[in-house]
Formats: sequence, structure tokens, C-alpha cells
Amino acid sequence: MDNSQEFISEMDDKIGKIIEKPRRLFFDAENENILEVAEHLFKKMGCRLSTATAQETYRGIEVLYHFSEDKTGSYYCPRIVMKDKSNPKMNSISSVVKGAEWIEREMMEMLGITFDGHPHPEPLLTGNHPKEIKTPWRFNTNVQLRGRNNG
Repeated sequence: MDNSQEFISEMDDKIGKIIEKPRRLFFDAENENILEVAEHLFKKMGCRLSTATAQETYRGIEVLYHFSEDKTGSYYCPRIVMKDKSNPKMNSISSVVKGAEWIEREMMEMLGITFDGHPHPEPLLTGNHPKEIKTPWRFNTNVQLRGRNNG
């Protein structure tokens, strides 16, 4: 049985825009709410963190966590958008989900995201590289959007 409606009801004031698909619930969460949302998914619902993804979009730098509710096959995916592409910063969920440490370190290194409260913010992938490597690319914040729907 899918628990998405119960989750939405219980976390209504902590989540924003929702996209529902069969066995998939994508939703926006504000940075100040991500720890409470992660704790609800991980500890109360018993979901496990499968992975997390990050990307640059027109809205900013986005992190999308993928929590699996294995008994139902459903995924709950909170999205955090950091609008400041030159200094993306958000709360780490690693104090709630220890398994988030490695993937957050990868996102730190590859996208330049600062995860506040992360216990080990040192490089993971390039720590032994012979050359000093910082973020592989810097985001161009002077991008102009084209098209009819720029919202």
C-alpha cells in the first residue's frame, strides 16, 4: 500500500510543489525543512536513501534525494533548489541519514555545493589527484532564457 497521501498530509506545511507519478512522489522542500522531511522519511516511514542527484537548472542548483519505501516500491524525492549558483549552500541530511555522507561529498566536489553540518567535507574523488582541483566548472550566472515560458 502506497503511503504518499498520508505523507503529504503529515508533512503538508514542510513541502511545496508536488508531482505525483505511479509509485513516485517528487516535491520541493525548503532548506530549513529538509532535515525534518528526511527524518520523517527515514525514521518514521522506514525509507532508505537510495541515492541523490544534483544538477544546474534555470532555477538554480538542485539536489534531489531519492528515498525508497521498499515494502511498497514507492520513491519519495525531496528537491532543494539553491538559487545562488555562485555559492550553493544547503543543510546536510547526514546527521539523520549517515549514508548521505558519500553522495553529498561527491556533490560538494563536482558542483561546489556547501552542505552545512556535514561531518567530513573533505574531497572524496580528487583528494589524491596530483594537481589541485577545485570545482570542475563554474556556473555562468549570466545566462539568458529564451522561449515563451520562462517561469
